[in-house]
Amino acid sequence: MRRRELVAALPAVLSAGCTIGGEPERAGENDFSVALPGLEDGLLPERYTCDGTGESPPLRIEGVPDAAESIAVIGEWLRGYTPQTIWLLWGVPATDPLELPAGIPDRERLDSPEGASQGLNGGGTVGYRSPCHETADDQAYRFIAHALPERLDLAPGADRDAFDDAIERDLSAVSSTSLRVRYERFPEERSS
Repeated sequence: MRRRELVAALPAVLSAGCTIGGEPERAGENDFSVALPGLEDGLLPERYTCDGTGESPPLRIEGVPDAAESIAVIGEWLRGYTPQTIWLLWGVPATDPLELPAGIPDRERLDSPEGASQGLNGGGTVGYRSPCHETADDQAYRFIAHALPERLDLAPGADRDAFDDAIERDLSAVSSTSLRVRYERFPEERSS
């Protein structure tokens, strides 16, 4: 089982009252956070989906630890126990706050943020793959930010397995944070 599959299963374990690795973190002890400006009620605006323009959303990352040199971002479609990657972005210089603009081009190497790279999404293309689930039960998505002590030694255009392996082999994250959103694409999702 890959690490991301284990992590996807954690909410069920944690909701059962178990903790892994000691006591859960207390509120206010870690200010590292990722947010999507303009997000209301946890709903991903249509603009960032296949039913809109499909461009990558803007993200605001705050509380970046002093020990971080770079930031890596993962977008995931939380579909069962195997999340599907919708975005891999790494090599973003660690600044606080960090503002990622909407509409980052679908290229392996980016001019802005300077030195950043993107990898393959679950559809096999480089860059952001906009949410476009086909059933009402698959509406959950997540953006994860990792604060890393150095830049990932990873070729632009790498896939998710190579990305995960590089983080696990070469680095350990100084800190990680995530933002969970929903895209209510179907009327039955909106009524629940």
